[in-house]
Amino acid sequence: MKGDKQKRDWLIDAVLFGGFVLALWLDLTGLAIHQWLGVAVGALALYHLVAHWRWVEAVTERLFGRVSKQARRFYAVDAGLAAGFVTIAATGLVISTWLDLSLASYAAWRTLHVLASVATLALLVVKIGLHWRWIIGTARRMFLAPAPAGHSVAAQPAPAAAQMGRHDFVRLMAGVGAVALLAGVNAFSGTTGGQAEAAAKSQTAEGAAAPADIVSESALSASAASSCYVRCGRRCSYPGHCRRYTDTNNNGRCDLGECLS
Repeated sequence: MKGDKQKRDWLIDAVLFGGFVLALWLDLTGLAIHQWLGVAVGALALYHLVAHWRWVEAVTERLFGRVSKQARRFYAVDAGLAAGFVTIAATGLVISTWLDLSLASYAAWRTLHVLASVATLALLVVKIGLHWRWIIGTARRMFLAPAPAGHSVAAQPAPAAAQMGRHDFVRLMAGVGAVALLAGVNAFSGTTGGQAEAAAKSQTAEGAAAPADIVSESALSASAASSCYVRCGRRCSYPGHCRRYTDTNNNGRCDLGECLS
């Protein structure tokens, strides 16, 4: 039973990490799927917390007393993850299309959302590093074929492949770190668009004479030069960075990101 629980926890944690990384690739999922994916990841994170609540309570009671350094490290990382997920959920809800709030400081909220997401992803990588032996050991029990029945292996030394050492740690962290780095860079690459939209919202709030959806002075100058302007300069060729994605002409591009004469 204990082995089954560990395998279930391993699968849930793997899905949680994979879903979190995928949520940072907004160009791949689109905004609607991104929002629902965020809800699913949050639900899995909450399940993880509930499943380990006894450990949390035990360490909390003895946090300033007699508790091991390892437990303190685990507790600090988990506390940071909890704060990160709460921040992600709060900021994501504020900028979501579900509430559709008119925010003069939309870019600031979105930047905070992205920063919290990347910081939480970094903590997830740290957590994986702290639990690397359990991750690799459980994965081997799940995916490596057991010894054939009738063959006694009790008297034989464990093969080198079954032992865990520094090379296993390096391979695990190299793979996880590379995926996390790519996801983090991709998330940061979209913040420019959020700043552009904020400029447009700021102009609207101040009663500027320019159209509300013109996002920057560069867009205005381009408009003057070519009699064309883009209402949302956020790489809207696919539903991703554009918060209010629409495609009325069904050409696979966001209407707000197309050149208008």
